[in-house]
Amino acid sequence: MSRRFLVLLTCTLVLATLLGACAPAPATPAAQPTQVPAQPAAEPTQAPAEPTKAPEPTQAPPEPTKAPDPTKAPEPTAVPEPEKLILATTTSTADSGLLDYILPDFEQKHNAKVDVIAVGTGQSLEIGSKGDADVVLVHSRKGEDQFVADGNAKERHDVMYNDFIIVGPKTDPAKAKGMATGKEAFQAIMDAGQPFVSRGDKSGTHTKELSIWSSIPVTPTAEMGWYNSIGQGMGDTLLFAEEKMGYTLADRGTYLAMSDKLPGLEVIVGGGNLAENKDKALLNPYGVLAVNPEKHPNVKDELAQKFVEWILSPDVQKMIGEFGVEKYGQPLFYANAQPAEAAASGDAALKITGKVGAEQAWSEEQVKALPTVDVESTNSKGEKDTYTGVKLTDLLALAAPAADATTIVFVADDGYAAEAPLADVLACANCIVSFRSNGGFSTVLPEFAKNLQVKGVVDIQVK
Repeated sequence: MSRRFLVLLTCTLVLATLLGACAPAPATPAAQPTQVPAQPAAEPTQAPAEPTKAPEPTQAPPEPTKAPDPTKAPEPTAVPEPEKLILATTTSTADSGLLDYILPDFEQKHNAKVDVIAVGTGQSLEIGSKGDADVVLVHSRKGEDQFVADGNAKERHDVMYNDFIIVGPKTDPAKAKGMATGKEAFQAIMDAGQPFVSRGDKSGTHTKELSIWSSIPVTPTAEMGWYNSIGQGMGDTLLFAEEKMGYTLADRGTYLAMSDKLPGLEVIVGGGNLAENKDKALLNPYGVLAVNPEKHPNVKDELAQKFVEWILSPDVQKMIGEFGVEKYGQPLFYANAQPAEAAASGDAALKITGKVGAEQAWSEEQVKALPTVDVESTNSKGEKDTYTGVKLTDLLALAAPAADATTIVFVADDGYAAEAPLADVLACANCIVSFRSNGGFSTVLPEFAKNLQVKGVVDIQVK
């Protein structure tokens, strides 16, 4: 064998020996583990029972009972539409501002709307006679009486009065100022050929004017260059007279209400107030008449009757008597509702009788509704005292003493009587019928004899 072979064999054997020495000893079989007891190990302690389920939270109490919706206020009863009343009247009640002053009271109290037709008295009565108005308020006694006689109204009621005056330029070219009567002044105006402005509208004022001309006697026409008949109401007639610098007949109420628009005119006949008007023929009474539903079935009779009752009531009579006093120092109208009815019913607390154009009678309430004044006089103890009452001149103006009357007699409720010259009483601006604290009236005539201070006066007689 070759040496190389022997070396290789030797090396192989050495290597095998080395490798055998390095091999790990065979592993001793592992002891069997202690046998687990036959009874199987207890299941792991069961997890504690689920905690007692917390009770469901008590259900929230039911929502509080919902408060009932507040009871809905009932819908306000719808106010019915105002009922329309048609009032035909003279222009003086409108032009003076009186209707604007008093009518809202009626409309509010009776849920009414008053439609005013302001024309002359003649036209107002004509409108009423056709059933085209429910009620008329005018100032022509003759025409009003005829209206009743024709069946267009069942009755007429006194409401108020004022007076007519003659106004003209302050320069007074006719020299008529201060004359005692309208007749004298008209004559002077005509003789001087000065412009005269006539309403020419068949109104109460126009009717009065024509009656004065007829007393001259004359019938003025358009052919007379100085005479202007314009067919207009009182306000427009006064404005025309101002523009023309002419004379005219006017009711005092409208003249006073428009005086700031009439700088060139003044009162020529009639004085500063009704008491100073010497011409009793210039008294100007107003009446109210509800149109007769039996002749004119279309009229609103129930509302018209309410209007009549309202305008005659003490409250409204007081409103009428106060209208204009604050601004002009005198009323534009003097209230005088129902004197005849008071006398007929036995309710008259004060009367004026005898030689007068129209006998008068008032209840105590009606007298107190008239314009009042305060006067100072000496009482029975010789002391100065203040008394409130109604001017005697205002009361006498309504009665219109006859031209030939000379004496006035005051009669008390116990029969006592005292008399005085009528002219002296008419000239007394502060002579009154005063109100007694326990009811009734007394006369207060400062500077007259004591016997004329009559307590409990009930009758004023003109002789």
